[in-house]
Parts: sequence; structure tokens; C-alpha cells
Amino acid sequence: MIWIKITVIYTLVCLLHAHKKCMGHVKWELFTLSLDSMGSAISLDCAYEYDKASLCKPHDLVDMVNHNAVLLADVINRAETLYRENPNPKMFIEALQHTRYTIRPCIHHSHEVAKEHVATCFNTLESFLKKKSHSQCGWEVINSIMKEVFRRLENRSVRRRR
Repeated sequence: MIWIKITVIYTLVCLLHAHKKCMGHVKWELFTLSLDSMGSAISLDCAYEYDKASLCKPHDLVDMVNHNAVLLADVINRAETLYRENPNPKMFIEALQHTRYTIRPCIHHSHEVAKEHVATCFNTLESFLKKKSHSQCGWEVINSIMKEVFRRLENRSVRRRR
């Protein structure tokens, strides 16, 4: 019985190490550079048009994803779908596709991971964009949230490598 527990713990530790290793290969700066190319911040006019508390909280999403390559892949897939509606998504979508290719070897047992929080977050963002008719202000808000998500993921990845 004890050997089964040791084997399970060892397997989980190995899987966590593999996820961390994969996250270390992600080129996080591609995300921030491509999002910056779409606009640097939320304009003052747009800042008053949304309730920050009603949208997806980047720190909650990052806490959920952490070093889980399956959840990161889900974030990437949903971000790509969301940004297909953006008027200038090319660089960002290329960064998403590059990352999906980078982490592909780390994705195992994706059916066993609860993805509800990621889905809820992106559904909220999509609803917000629809409500704003995919306006410039709507995209400024979405870009700001996505920048924060990827910067937090980058910070965690860098901090873990030290």
C-alpha cells in the first residue's frame, strides 16, 4: 500500500516538474509585445465605460492556471478564438500559436482537468465585447486584461526558474 502512495506522489511531482519545464520555454515577451502593438493602455474615455469587478480577474485566472500546461493551452485556445474578432490580431495570434506548439509535449490527460474557471472568464470577456459591439474601447479593456494575465504568468514562470 505504501508503494502505491509513493508511486502516485512521485508521478505527480514528475508531472509538475514537466509542466514547469514547459512553461520555462514559453516566450512570454511575444505576448506583451504583440498586445502592446494593439495599444498601450485603456484611454481615459474608455476607463469609465466598464466595471472592472464585473470582468474576469487576471490574478484569479493566473492562480488557477499556475504551472498547468493543460489550463494554459485552454487559455491560449480561448484567447485565439476571442482575438479572431480583433481588427489587428496577427502578431498576438502568432504568439498564441507558437506557445501552443511549445507546450504541446506537456499536455497529458486534458480530459481530467477542470476548465470551468477558464471558460467562465472568457465567456465574461466575450459578453463584454459583444455588449460594447467590439468597439475600440472594448478592445482596450480586453487587451489590458490579457496583458495582465500574461505578465503575471511570465512573472511566475521567471520566479520559479530562479
